[in-house]
Amino acid sequence: MERRKVNPRRERINVQRQMVKLLKAGVLLRFDRTLDETLQHIVDTARLVIGARYAALAVLDENGEFSQFVYSGMKEEEAKKIGEFPKGRGLLNLIIKEGKVIRLRDLTKHPKAFGFPPNHPVMKTFLGVPIVVNGKIFGRLYLTEKIGSREFTKQDEKLALLLAAQAAATIERAILTEQANRTERLELLNELIRRLSRLIDERSVLETVTEGIQAALPFAEVATVLYRPNESLSLLCFPEGSRLGLQLRRPCLKVHRTPFVVCMQEKKPLILPEMNVEKAKTSFERWLARRGFRSLIAVPVAAGEQILGVIFAAATQPDAFNRDDLTFLQTISDHVAVALTNARLLQELREKERVRGLLLTKVVTAQEEERRRISHELHDQIGQLLTALLIQLQLLERDLSEPSLRERLKMLKQLAEEISSHLHHIAWELRPPALDELGLMAALEKVTEEWSKRFNIPCEFVANGTINGEVQPEMTIGVFRIVQEALTNIAKHAKASHARVSIYQEDSELVVTVEDNGVGFKASDILKHPDENKRLGILGMMERAAMLSGKLTIDSKPGKGTKVQVRIPITRGWYRRLSTNLKSR
Repeated sequence: MERRKVNPRRERINVQRQMVKLLKAGVLLRFDRTLDETLQHIVDTARLVIGARYAALAVLDENGEFSQFVYSGMKEEEAKKIGEFPKGRGLLNLIIKEGKVIRLRDLTKHPKAFGFPPNHPVMKTFLGVPIVVNGKIFGRLYLTEKIGSREFTKQDEKLALLLAAQAAATIERAILTEQANRTERLELLNELIRRLSRLIDERSVLETVTEGIQAALPFAEVATVLYRPNESLSLLCFPEGSRLGLQLRRPCLKVHRTPFVVCMQEKKPLILPEMNVEKAKTSFERWLARRGFRSLIAVPVAAGEQILGVIFAAATQPDAFNRDDLTFLQTISDHVAVALTNARLLQELREKERVRGLLLTKVVTAQEEERRRISHELHDQIGQLLTALLIQLQLLERDLSEPSLRERLKMLKQLAEEISSHLHHIAWELRPPALDELGLMAALEKVTEEWSKRFNIPCEFVANGTINGEVQPEMTIGVFRIVQEALTNIAKHAKASHARVSIYQEDSELVVTVEDNGVGFKASDILKHPDENKRLGILGMMERAAMLSGKLTIDSKPGKGTKVQVRIPITRGWYRRLSTNLKSR
């Protein structure tokens, strides 16, 4: 059977006719691409449909200058050798000024031809058409070096105009889509920044930013990593269900094994438009490629000269990330750096406060133990000696018959009894036995009774309801000392005719209140007083409350009395001891 010979020219005409049909059917009218992808697709399609060796699309700014130049048919290495792209002068400018198609057999002979730079390929045949979007010239599409013919034909011109019309509609839709996307991203960014500004711990910052970026880049897998002093990256945070988080089992990666070296060392962003196993330069890049990821974007998180970490996203599509994605991530990274710095400073402050609290607790515990020891010695040893002295004085009084000596002996007995009373009060102030023997409730009732007798000020003690919880010994002594200090301040400064001490439970807090009807004062003035001795008592009560994870408030106004209240969280195990005391009253 004889084979039919194929006519190359007829074959090209048939292919071109098929392309015309595709154009008329709207081959360019796809609205799922970004503007950059749309422009590249336009020049690639134009070069293929019209049969040109080269095609380009120049986008204009508000001043009519080139703001973007997209080309097809030339390798990237060749384009780099040429250097700068055209500026839009000479022949190319006519397409815009005259707003019409220009078709030339030899563009080098045109009077407006500006010439070619070094390393520029030879170009003679030329076809250029403007692209008009919304009544304004968006840019110009031009093709050079017609394949298989000496010049572009009238049919090519019609094809170019048809293609330019479809390109305009596609570009308009892409612009509108990108504007909508930018608006949506701006809203996401503002919400994310608002949330970051409220966070106070490192983990919450990482989780929040990862979730926010994932919402803005739903086509990618997002992760945030922290930089460690040993030049490793701790892979800390992935969104729930992330392929990265599920598949990556290593707790950390060495920086030199990742493509993020440029982020760490030069503080520059990174975009890998096309990854594959063969071309991978690092083990982590190879790991991503083997799991189907084809493009990667990463930005450093830096606070001044200090690198804190990296935000990165990987996508299964090649060239998935554009300039808008990069700008979005860079903007977020700046705010993440601030949030992480603040979280770390707060953590350092909390740690210092924790250590200070531990040291203060040790000091107070040592003081209380020393008070306990001195109180016991005063009560047991010196108290016993004074008791023995009184007994001997009583025996001596029976043996004396001379009135003058008996009178002097009586004075000595009174003095000894007074010393014993003062000694007992000092020992009780240092550490009331009821606190260790009967607990907080009995000790508070006893201290109000003793205080009322000593200063001749009526003081009411009220215990309301039952209390469910458990209090440690340090909490018991802490509450007691706060009440003791508050009563001392009333006696010294309040000029009160009545006082009241109450204790009750509200939810999971123990609430103790000491109030009086005295002259009152401005608490803010006392706390700001330059004389430290004037505010030492209030600061001491506040410190004790803070040591117990509680809060002390002072409500006082001149002439309106004073109310000191402390709220301390309690645990459930205290119920058996404290509840029994309350029910027995």
